[in-house]
Amino acid sequence: MQYQPPVNGDALDPDRPYVNPNPAASVEGSIPPAEAIEHSMREIVNAVNFFLGTVENPLPASEADLQQLRKAIQQAVADGTANGLFRDIPATLTAGFNTEFVDLTVAAGVATFDPTARSRFKHVLDDAILIDNPAVIPNAGPAMIKLAQDGTGNHAVDWGAKYRVTGDINYAANSVSKCMLEYDAADDVIDVVITQRAGA
Repeated sequence: MQYQPPVNGDALDPDRPYVNPNPAASVEGSIPPAEAIEHSMREIVNAVNFFLGTVENPLPASEADLQQLRKAIQQAVADGTANGLFRDIPATLTAGFNTEFVDLTVAAGVATFDPTARSRFKHVLDDAILIDNPAVIPNAGPAMIKLAQDGTGNHAVDWGAKYRVTGDINYAANSVSKCMLEYDAADDVIDVVITQRAGA
């Protein structure tokens, strides 16, 4: 927000002050521009919406509550001390982006996933699959795929052309393989490091 000087007065001075009228001294009172009122209100409303709501669902300012600016300042201080990065982290992260595994989408033996929407995926291997290259890959964005063999085991896993795999899938029945993925945009490859454990 910028300082909005009165529309009258010394037009060559962008920092000219507001003055009260004084007819006895032939002083004309300042005339405020519309921006001086509108911009101030919008700044306050935006602060209220941002800090009292969420990134996805801003809280509309209300004329019924004349304490909203104070509450917004109080919330801004709380955010900055208790969780300073909260407003800069994508909403999906606070909603469980890195905490919950979701199933790979498997059709006709081809597994797909969207690393722009989530970062953890899982699949129980009951047949051989090909893990396809994601359609969109965030640069240096890590992801994990947890692959568990079913009670029979020995189900093969193949990888799309962009993957560079270090380690092997565990083929034993009920075993678990953790596949850590990271995209290297410079080389246009997805590095995969696989670790194993014997069972779920």
